[in-house]
Amino acid sequence: MILTQSKNLRQLTVLLFYFTQGFPIGIFFYAVPAWMAAHGATTGQIAGVVASATLPWSLKLVNGFLIDRYTFLAMGRRRAWIIGAQSLLVGTFLLGAAIAPLPTDIVLLSAIAFAANAAVTFQDVGIDSLVVDIMTEEERSHASGFMYGAQVLGIAGATAVGGKLFASFGFQGGMLAAAAVPAAVLLYGIAIREREGERRLPWSRGEAHPDSRAIHAEAWLPLLKNAFKALFAPLSLLLVPVMIARALPHGGFEAFHPVLFTQTVGWALEEWTAYYSQVTLAMGIFGLFAGGWLVGRMGAQRAMIFGATMGCCLLVVMASNKEHWADPWFAAVFVAAMDFCAVFYFIAAIPMCMRMCSPAVAATQFTIYMAIANFGRPIGASLAAVTAGQGYPEWLYWCSAIAWGTTVLVLLCVRFPEENRQEHATAAELPQGEGPVPRVS
Repeated sequence: MILTQSKNLRQLTVLLFYFTQGFPIGIFFYAVPAWMAAHGATTGQIAGVVASATLPWSLKLVNGFLIDRYTFLAMGRRRAWIIGAQSLLVGTFLLGAAIAPLPTDIVLLSAIAFAANAAVTFQDVGIDSLVVDIMTEEERSHASGFMYGAQVLGIAGATAVGGKLFASFGFQGGMLAAAAVPAAVLLYGIAIREREGERRLPWSRGEAHPDSRAIHAEAWLPLLKNAFKALFAPLSLLLVPVMIARALPHGGFEAFHPVLFTQTVGWALEEWTAYYSQVTLAMGIFGLFAGGWLVGRMGAQRAMIFGATMGCCLLVVMASNKEHWADPWFAAVFVAAMDFCAVFYFIAAIPMCMRMCSPAVAATQFTIYMAIANFGRPIGASLAAVTAGQGYPEWLYWCSAIAWGTTVLVLLCVRFPEENRQEHATAAELPQGEGPVPRVS
C-alpha cells in the first residue's frame, strides 16, 4: 500500500478521491437547492446557499500556498492534508445530519455548504499536488482522464441519489447517506502511504522520507520566490491564454443555452436540463475510460490542438447558421459535439500544466494554473451578456471561435515541454534520485 511502488494504486487513489469530490458539488449545487425549492424556499434563499458553496472554490488559490508551506512530513508531503480534508468532509456531512436544518434555515445550510466545499477544495489541491509529486509522465494523461470522469460521475451520483433521499428522508437522511462513500475513501487514505517508511497516522511509527525533506519549503520567502519565478517564466506566461480560453465558451453557454433551448428551440426547461445532464454524464464516462488513454497516445499538446481545432470549427458553423438554431437536432448535436471537444481540451490541459510545475511548489503553481483556467467561465458569461443580451447572440459563438482559434495558433507555434524537466533536475540532487529503491543503501 505504498504509492511510489504501485502504478495501479496511484491511479486508484486519484479515481477514488476525485469521485468523492463530486459529492459536495452534487449535493449543494443541485440536490439541496431542489429540496429547498420543493419546500417553498425563494430564489434569493437558494442563491445564498449556492453562493456559500461556491465561495471556497474561489478561494482555492490560498490552499496551494498553505499545503506547500505546512505539512507533517512524517506522513508524506500531501497525505496529512488529504486525510484531514476528507475527515472534515465526512464530519461536516454527519454534523449536518445531526443538526438537520429546515429548508428555510439559510444560515445553517450556508454554513454546512461552505464547510463541505472548503474541505473538498483542500482535498482537491492535495490530490493534484500528489499527482505532480509521485506520478510519471506516462501516468498523468491517464490520471487527468480519471480526474475529469470520476468527478463528473460523483456529481451525477450525488445529485441523483441525493435528490431522491432528500425527497424521501429529508436533510438528515440525505446527509447520512452522503457521508458513507467519503468515509470509506477516508479509510483507504489512512491505509496507504506515499513513500516507504512513513507513518500512516500521526501516532504510528515511521519518519519523513529523505526525498520529502529535500524539497520541502521551510519558509515563506523561498516558497513565494520559487512560485512566482516558475509562474513568470516565458513558457508559463504563454500557457495563460491557453488556459483562460478553455472555459470561456462554456461560461457563455451556461448563460445563453437555457434561453436558446427554451425560447428558440422550443424545449421545456426540464427537457433541456435532462438532455444536458445526459450529455455531461456520457462525457464523464468517456473521459474516465477512454479520454485519458487517447490523450496519452496522442500527446497532450496534439490532443489539445485536435480538441480546440474541432471546437473552433463547430463554433464557426454555429455562428454562421443562425437560421438553423430552431432545429432541435442542429442545436442538440452542437452541444454534444462541443462537450466532446472540451473533454480533449480539459484532459490535455492537466498534464501540460503539471509538466510546468516545480516539485517544491507544485500545489501552489498547479492551483494557480487551475484558477487561471476558471477565469474563462465568468468572462464567457459576461460575453454572453454583451452579445446575446444585446440581441447579437451569433457573436457569442464568433468570439468563442476567435478565442479557441488563438489557442490553436499558440499551440502550433510554441513547443511546450513533453516532460517535467524541473522534476528530473530535482531528482538528480536527492540522495536516492530516480529509479527503483536499491537493495542496499
